[in-house]
Amino acid sequence: MRDFLLNNVSPFPAKADANGHAAVHIAPIARGFVFHVLGKGNANADAAHLTKLISDIAPELGATLRSPSPGQWFWVGDCDVSQDRFAEISGQIPGEYAISDQTHGRVRIMISGPQVRDVLAKGAMIDLAEGVFAVGASAMTQIGHIGAMITRTDGDCFEIMVLRSFAVSLWHELHQMAAEFNGPHAG
Repeated sequence: MRDFLLNNVSPFPAKADANGHAAVHIAPIARGFVFHVLGKGNANADAAHLTKLISDIAPELGATLRSPSPGQWFWVGDCDVSQDRFAEISGQIPGEYAISDQTHGRVRIMISGPQVRDVLAKGAMIDLAEGVFAVGASAMTQIGHIGAMITRTDGDCFEIMVLRSFAVSLWHELHQMAAEFNGPHAG
């Protein structure tokens, strides 16, 4: 747990989501939380068990999980969670799990639009085709040189989560990859 309050400052430009007119929309997810949950090898440490557990402990936060690998999850949500509330949640998590607050260490970016798969295909090293990568699916991959977790949140909408220190680099990379669809001659 943090010993002092952290001010979550966005790494993005002040008008980061000012491309609402674009064919491919790229925007930071400014609010919310990211908790990293590790299963400690117990047979009960699976996504279904964890979803039920966190729904019982903190129903107001939802139970949205993203799995980067077996026995690990990122629990994400769009509301802010106080240090005191995180301490309460952490105290209620049974010993088969370990939880840490990664809110200040990870950044989420939303990218959407009809050409979003074409944009991501330029840099992501996984197949994001409709029949292969379903809504709700998550995968760890590289986007160019940056390690990232991609989650399909809706038909033409993806969330990308990266370490905060790579956020600005990824931001510029995504805008470069989307330039042909968002430029003055895009069509």
